[in-house]
Amino acid sequence: METFSDFKKLTNPRKDFLWVHGKKTDIGGGMFDVSEIDQIDEYVNIDRIMLSGLTQAAFEYFIQKYGPRLKYVKFFKNKFIEDLSPLAALGNVVYLDFFFNQRVTKLWNMEKNKSLIGLALNDFSRLHSLEGVETAPSLKYLDFGNMVWNKSVLLDLEPLLKTNLVGFSFGGKSIEKNDIMLFSKIKSLRHFSCASNLYSTEDLARLVAARPDLEGRALRPYIEFDQRGPDYKDILICGKRKPFLSSTKDHDRIAKYAVDFERLVEEYRAEFAGNNNIH
Repeated sequence: METFSDFKKLTNPRKDFLWVHGKKTDIGGGMFDVSEIDQIDEYVNIDRIMLSGLTQAAFEYFIQKYGPRLKYVKFFKNKFIEDLSPLAALGNVVYLDFFFNQRVTKLWNMEKNKSLIGLALNDFSRLHSLEGVETAPSLKYLDFGNMVWNKSVLLDLEPLLKTNLVGFSFGGKSIEKNDIMLFSKIKSLRHFSCASNLYSTEDLARLVAARPDLEGRALRPYIEFDQRGPDYKDILICGKRKPFLSSTKDHDRIAKYAVDFERLVEEYRAEFAGNNNIH
């Protein structure tokens, strides 16, 4: 996991991960009891595992017995886990991925997770703060949001200011206290991903002006999709309430949006330069 792109590939489906689950698995993950965990003993050399349906007791047993030998762990549909603090014992884990939980309300102290580089948290209905990520000494990549249910909401992004993140992606429903310029203050940050309509066009242009080194799909005038026909809409203009257009039918409108975006970037860049000269 050398790059942000490598990290994003890991957050996709369970390729290369051994999937271990209880006999009573179902669409919600089922229930994986402590008595069934030891089936992991059959797989001696694995370092990538995905688990579904863990109870809190099975979660803690798994970490105690198998955690030290694993580097990549996905917790897929574990709705009975409510306390993540046992994860502090995973000193060798490099990547942790959680999908779907309705009980967890806070993260854990990550000071002892010295090898943790990537963390993904998706479809947590009751987790509204990222407090805790600032304690992870080696964390470089963080993903928070929704994959299925559009319910994940954050109160703010303040904990990120105390990190050395290289990449952050937000795919949640909303952020209550949402100042895009926070990302300009994280000097280590190089990649920021979000929905094209999470911020206004003006906000996106302001961030681009302040941090031209940042990469991100929404940090541009528009996003281009594969063209499938003359009437197919393949150009998504970036910014709140901006349209989806056709490159063949709406060429002039698209060009105008692009010019307006670059004009905004230059205006904000000049404003920032003027403020720096004052000080």
